[in-house]
Amino acid sequence: MNKYKCISTPLYVGNGEPVQISINTLDHKAGVAHLCKGFDISPEDWPDGFGISNEILTLSSHQGTHIDAPLHYHPQGSNIAEAPIENFMGKAVVFADTQEDSRSRISLDYSEFTKKLDLYAERAKAVFFITGAWRRYGQESYFKHFKGIPVEYVAAALDRGFNLIGTDAFSLDPPFTVMSREFIETRDSSVLWPAHVLGRTRPYYQLERLYDLESFESANLVEFIALPIKLECGAAWARAVARKVE
Repeated sequence: MNKYKCISTPLYVGNGEPVQISINTLDHKAGVAHLCKGFDISPEDWPDGFGISNEILTLSSHQGTHIDAPLHYHPQGSNIAEAPIENFMGKAVVFADTQEDSRSRISLDYSEFTKKLDLYAERAKAVFFITGAWRRYGQESYFKHFKGIPVEYVAAALDRGFNLIGTDAFSLDPPFTVMSREFIETRDSSVLWPAHVLGRTRPYYQLERLYDLESFESANLVEFIALPIKLECGAAWARAVARKVE
């Protein structure tokens, strides 16, 4: 059987996130002094003179590979800690549109798309879209130029019982610059975060910013595990892994 492969983006300071990641480190030397406070122990008593390190991180719950819960879409939605873990492990149907061009949304043959959903509806619980965006992770273009997933694709998946929609892009919806321009031109509010807003009336989960997906671009079906950290928030980081089934 194929081994699982990590498909999560790395988190590190300076990776270009709109909200900068910061890490304050308590190193092993400072750590030993901290641990000795209030006790009859000196730093020299510790093996090698080293204590235990620690890191204090500041970052958004939406940075790196993460899962959005219904609370992210609506104030009355459930948070990610309340989600049954069964939602985040199983099989996912894969669709790929990795051509590099100026499009702001993926383009698939819709009839073939729904046929494939129907084919795997009884075996899978998630749909993964591979846009090729993961290749530019860490570059400025990753956060500003990518292909979103049309809301009708998401709705079609929900119609068939899929409740987790994944993408390798910065967001399931198109870039904000694209959506805002379309709104200014049309004054049609439905163009603003349509896939997210859909989750207000049809609650589901989004798995965003998947990574290193080259070996899955030709797959039809993968087995995955993507367990979110148990935060009582609208989203949480996940360590996602997958292996090819078909």
